[in-house]
Amino acid sequence: MMKNQPGYLSPPDQALVRSISRATLVGMVINLFLISAKFLGGWWSGSRTLIADGVHSLSDLATDLVILVGVRYWSAPADDGHPYGHGKIETMVILAISLTLAGVGLGLAYGAVKALSLALVKPPAGPAASSPAIWTGLGVGLASIIFKEWLYRWTMARGAALKSSVLLANAWHHRTDALSSIPTVITLGGWAIGAHQGWNLWYLDPVGAVVVAMMIIAAAWDLAKPALGTLLDASAGRRLNAAIRETVAATPGVLSGHKLRTRFLGPGAVEVNLHILVNGALTVQEGHHIAADAKYRLLALTIQEIRIVDVLIHIEPG
Repeated sequence: MMKNQPGYLSPPDQALVRSISRATLVGMVINLFLISAKFLGGWWSGSRTLIADGVHSLSDLATDLVILVGVRYWSAPADDGHPYGHGKIETMVILAISLTLAGVGLGLAYGAVKALSLALVKPPAGPAASSPAIWTGLGVGLASIIFKEWLYRWTMARGAALKSSVLLANAWHHRTDALSSIPTVITLGGWAIGAHQGWNLWYLDPVGAVVVAMMIIAAAWDLAKPALGTLLDASAGRRLNAAIRETVAATPGVLSGHKLRTRFLGPGAVEVNLHILVNGALTVQEGHHIAADAKYRLLALTIQEIRIVDVLIHIEPG
């Protein structure tokens, strides 16, 4: 039996940690600005949708904080108490964030539906067409879409350059936040246009708030699903498993491979455990060389930003 000591379990690359931290700080500063603008704009205009959008941005800020503080912990090397490293610390924090995010989304949806049901009995007065608060809120929503889309593209480029699955995941979170601002712009734009035409489109705001709340809950599930799979030692998936089988089968000296098991040690980091069949007439050293060849071929394998970081191979005579 043979087990490698991959880079994932070695001391963290301090230069990489600093680069990830700097990229995260940029997003954090922009998120702080947008959160403040959304909450102030929502309070001034009375828009539940804009406030809900601010809560969604708050989840982005929480993710930034987790990455900024946690990258040094989950990148720590393996030790006697944690021989597989500390990658699941990140997974547990992501799951906690997703549960909090889902709770907030449900609370916002409940409040919006309640406001909508009460307003059906007695519709509130519509906003004034010339209200500076409405136009300010609309400007905040548009600025959010522009800034968050730029932040998505910039973070995605940095994540690809650094080969950081954490930054790539955070980039998609920025994109989700940009999309969640679209109902805000539609709501406030509809308010302004409707008021100018003398229409009372009061229902746009609670409906928009429900839409944003549903987007928040969907984002929470997107975060929670892979985290739950990692904590429950779910398989790495059919595509990666198929690539592993093909790679092992193509290794010279390997007759066949079986009893393949995969699991995540943390986000984007997979452990592989399998048996390979070799010629029974080979010496132990020759069998070891074949297993080593298969191991390093697997360690070089990357599928959709998922990398193999630990390999355990059992040799059987054929």
